[in-house]
Amino acid sequence: MRKIWLALLSMMLLSSFSLKADWWGDKYSMFVHYGLYSIPAGVWNGNPVKEGYSEQILTFGIGFSDWYEAYTREFDAKNFDAEDIVALAKKAGMRSVVMTAKHHDGFCLFHTQTTSYNSFDGTPARRDLIGELAEACHRNGLGFGIYFSLIDWHFPAAVPFSSHNADPITPAHHEYNMAQVTELLTKYGAVDELWFDMGSLLPAQSEELYRLVHKLQPKCMVSGRLGNDYADFCVMPDNQFPDYDMILPWQTAASIFPETWGYRSWQERGEVSTKVNEKLEDLVNVVSRGGKYLLNIGPMGDGGIVPFEYEVLSAIGKELEPISEAIYNTLPTPYEVSTDVPSATLSQDKKDLYLFFRKDRHATVLPRTLTPIKEAKILNAKGNVKIIRQKGASLTLDIEGQRPYFTVVKVTFDEPLRVDKPICQHKTLSPLNATPLYAQSAVDYYSGFRSILGYQWHLPSVGEKFKVAFTDGELGRKFVLRLDENEDVTHTFVSEQTKTVKFNPKTIKWQALNVVIQRGLFGSVSDAILSHRLSDKVKWQAQPMTMKYESDVYDRTAVYLRYEIEAQQAVELPLRLSYRDGLLIYLDGTYFEGDLARPMDDKSVSTRTVLIPLSKGKHTLLFKVYSRWGGLLGFSMESLTEYHRHTMTLPVPSMFARPTTLSIIKEKSVPLASPARLNNVRVVK
Repeated sequence: MRKIWLALLSMMLLSSFSLKADWWGDKYSMFVHYGLYSIPAGVWNGNPVKEGYSEQILTFGIGFSDWYEAYTREFDAKNFDAEDIVALAKKAGMRSVVMTAKHHDGFCLFHTQTTSYNSFDGTPARRDLIGELAEACHRNGLGFGIYFSLIDWHFPAAVPFSSHNADPITPAHHEYNMAQVTELLTKYGAVDELWFDMGSLLPAQSEELYRLVHKLQPKCMVSGRLGNDYADFCVMPDNQFPDYDMILPWQTAASIFPETWGYRSWQERGEVSTKVNEKLEDLVNVVSRGGKYLLNIGPMGDGGIVPFEYEVLSAIGKELEPISEAIYNTLPTPYEVSTDVPSATLSQDKKDLYLFFRKDRHATVLPRTLTPIKEAKILNAKGNVKIIRQKGASLTLDIEGQRPYFTVVKVTFDEPLRVDKPICQHKTLSPLNATPLYAQSAVDYYSGFRSILGYQWHLPSVGEKFKVAFTDGELGRKFVLRLDENEDVTHTFVSEQTKTVKFNPKTIKWQALNVVIQRGLFGSVSDAILSHRLSDKVKWQAQPMTMKYESDVYDRTAVYLRYEIEAQQAVELPLRLSYRDGLLIYLDGTYFEGDLARPMDDKSVSTRTVLIPLSKGKHTLLFKVYSRWGGLLGFSMESLTEYHRHTMTLPVPSMFARPTTLSIIKEKSVPLASPARLNNVRVVK
């Protein structure tokens, strides 16, 4: 899987690296949220505003735009110093800075010709703060990035104005955004990253902005929050990171405190050491899983850096100094996230493995490690490492002077590290015996979910050819076949032989249906839901058996339909599924497939055929049906009595008599993170 991951990554990033920064290799960057909202600092009429983020105090506390916009008279930014921000970023070990050019309130921190509601024309400051930060970053060799809100509470044509911040963008508002993005990308030199946020754009709007960015700044990386998967990297939900591997570049944006991004004067900050430990652990988790960590600060109303945040970032930087080689320009851990191996990274040449031991741990076993260890040493403490070769390698640390956070061990190999992978012995390769290749797809913030871009199998050997079986839904589509480190080969699903497969619905007994309704993010499914537990928040209700469900719901609402079924024999269950918005499928508690339709109304219906491979016996089939906009939520399912199975033969460029990795993935083109829909494909060896 790692080889596929690197191949995809290289293709995406070779043309996207900035001259001053290697976007993906930098691993760790600073986020800055500063604006008018920094002046009230989470307080209105003398009372703390506890609902919502403090940078959204206009909607959660103040309410009236004229009252909020009066803060322009106080905005002098007298203690905002771009050099101080850059100096702190460098001290913290960060390689770039991303700052809010415009947040949801519509107030611009740059001198724009589109509105006088900006820090130069509309305040006593009379300063272009984005320009100042751009100059400081370029002068000091840091990457420079810009945050840009796609919603705007000040622009008259930016309607509607909803609490969830994921409203559609009107044509006039879209043109306004295009004009401001053009200014930002033509006035300040190299821009390494454009961090779009919120709104729910039409696919054509996302594409137009994406192509505008790359026309004006070809090396600029575009964030996944632009929507509709027109992006160069995926962005996780705020302060979250995946518990699974992803094959596309991704980023976690994190705040010092999860309650807010903008300055909050009454925030309970706690101990510096506690916060340092928390953020260091998050950084290590993100980097070890192949991501990039974007950690936020929220300057005070006068632009000065909060002392607590200065101390936390400085302490993190001090901890990173002796272990920098274990963080920057590294590959993700070669071990599965679910294993008991400590968080780890790998050098580019794969000859150095870096293990992050928490202070309460002194030993580990590296499972299925085939490459002999040359040496192991501790990078940030005095002490020794004892190595015992067993089934894999056992490492025991003898440390003199325990580190307060992580002890980092560098394990060096004579040759690139090889980790044995379980061999797939099945004659027919399907999603159930594959390793899914994941990304994070998102139409908008609330609709992000784990998309499957392809499947991978580790085979004992490879013969002269494969036979690929597929359904009508794949006909004419392109896909990529890859064997180990050979070049990707693009194919088209073309039917060489077609067979009508008959299915007897009586082979499946539909025994029970339970339903629960919840609101929240589309891609989030709790353990209580997956394990079918009852709790205060999960109250399953038994329903009469039905293949159709409709309900009038609020926006961002999901209905979970849990079917208990029994297969009389091993079968491929052909289901025609119809849904209006989002759909996630779980088979026996394991994620099987996900999709989000792209309509902007509740009348369009998406229909697709899915083959569910079932072994003989009892199974649980869980559907999460999601409505972004509310209204009529609809889902129906039909068990087909027949479907077409097409087959084609793929020649293998060269035979492999040794274990080989086979992958089938979607064609590499934007929108990159959208699901491949290859779950009906079967490969016969």
